[in-house]
Amino acid sequence: MSSKVNFSFDNILGIYYAGQLVSGTAELITERPKTIRSIYITVNGFVETRWQESVEKPGEDGKLVKSMETHTATEIYYSSDKYVYGQSGGSQLELPKGKFVFPFHATIPPHAPTSFNGTHGQIKHEVTLTIDRAVRYNNTFSQCFTVILPNDLNVRREHLQPLKRIEEKTFWWGSIFGGNKPMVMDVSTSYSAYVPGQKIHFHLVMDNQSDVQCQDVKVRLFKNVTYRGKCGDKEQLKTTEERLADKHCGEVDKHNKAQFNDFLMVPPTTPTTLGERDSIRVSYTLRFIAKTFRLHGGGDMVVDFPLVIGTVPLLGSAEDKGPGAQKTAIPNGTMQALSAPNFQEDVSTEHFESNTFKPRYPVYLFSGQPANANANGAAISPIPSLYPKAADSLPAHPVHYTANPASPVAKPPAAGATKAPPYPVQAPAAAAAGNNFEVLGFSIPPGYQPTPTAPADGSGNIGWK
Repeated sequence: MSSKVNFSFDNILGIYYAGQLVSGTAELITERPKTIRSIYITVNGFVETRWQESVEKPGEDGKLVKSMETHTATEIYYSSDKYVYGQSGGSQLELPKGKFVFPFHATIPPHAPTSFNGTHGQIKHEVTLTIDRAVRYNNTFSQCFTVILPNDLNVRREHLQPLKRIEEKTFWWGSIFGGNKPMVMDVSTSYSAYVPGQKIHFHLVMDNQSDVQCQDVKVRLFKNVTYRGKCGDKEQLKTTEERLADKHCGEVDKHNKAQFNDFLMVPPTTPTTLGERDSIRVSYTLRFIAKTFRLHGGGDMVVDFPLVIGTVPLLGSAEDKGPGAQKTAIPNGTMQALSAPNFQEDVSTEHFESNTFKPRYPVYLFSGQPANANANGAAISPIPSLYPKAADSLPAHPVHYTANPASPVAKPPAAGATKAPPYPVQAPAAAAAGNNFEVLGFSIPPGYQPTPTAPADGSGNIGWK
């Protein structure tokens, strides 16, 4: 490959909150000179969904015919172009061999959605360097970066409410033998919203009064993604469910009772979507399952709770000991001491088509280190920061770069170098200073002089025979 580009962000991790300024440099390395028209850098964010479904429609003969329908949706949130060499539709220039560095920067809209990569769609934020070539395909180089739309769980008071439910289920297997007592599940959690890295403590009491054995009590966290797309004028929704975390508590024999106090860890994952009409919506389900034999009738006993995943934890939730435990009171107007989150790649293995980029999401540490100190024991700010300190990174080696090329300027002709023709000519129209003429997409450089033409009544030996 004759050219390659290395992107570097001023934020080393390449992670930004919505509303922040994304900036950095694009290092272009060329192994040989190139004839180009311009180089420009684009910073943009967009959402894209696409999937296919098999449908049956009546054909010309009235019989049902199977066909494939493609549902798509695209929306651009923001886009910023900057020409760093040449101009749009400019004349051909020569880019010399070397290593060049071009800066870029753009402001992310305050409501730009969180980066996401899924089976049927993506929310993508990227910076692209394009080399506009006159007679060949353009050279395009892209690099994704992560954008996080803040979701502070303390904004909504209902997130402090615990999840709690008592559910019971009867089976026809017991009625055959003269008994019809239920299986009763009593479950609860401390809160209804959590952040990645946090433990979902739960309290579960299984009172199995039935004649059916409970093979296993499972607790699972599911990620639900809803994609919105159109085929023609028809809007369609596509929903997927992915299991992120799993806990096996154990079995409960018939006519027995068991109690489980355990937790489920929230892995690095996309925060819950705030908008209701977004092209891609992410939600979560906390599911409690009492596994039974299928032959006993009625199926498994299932209790589902909607769960919210945010980016800033609830005040006091770091000291959560489980449902029923005394919670730490947080005085009004105070900020809970929190260690800055680290940022880890999404645990999901799904990705949209050829996009293998994994966004990074904030993960908090609630145990194993002091809330107001880092691994070295140094004090840190109670407010999470996206930007790592320079002391935490190794010094970079000095790199030598070639001076960025500049558009060539035509040299003025030397005095007396141009000979006057033996016939009168019309003087060219004066051009505005500092401007270039643009004709059919080609730029005429400053100082351009048109070729003189002979008068209509001029004599000569050149002509058509």
